[in-house]
Amino acid sequence: MDNLLERCSRKAGCGREQAEQIIALFLSEIVEELAQGHKVDLGPEFGVFSVKLRTGAAAEGSPRTPKDSRYKVIFRENSGMRKQLKIKLPEEK
Repeated sequence: MDNLLERCSRKAGCGREQAEQIIALFLSEIVEELAQGHKVDLGPEFGVFSVKLRTGAAAEGSPRTPKDSRYKVIFRENSGMRKQLKIKLPEEK
């Protein structure tokens, strides 16, 4: 994170402490929006964060103990990010 923080502060033309405060505020706002159940769309060049409820129910008759339900953060990258990363999927058989 330090290297990323240094690059951001240099490119923005601000001090390291100021960049760190801005990034921390930005991340806390994302968490707050997710905690309220909202989606956070960071644009066509990045992606969308959302929250999904994972139920812990085990199949009927299963010897497994069901897990507690919980919320899970989901990230779905947008096409702009996929193009920038140039991800090549393996050939399907």
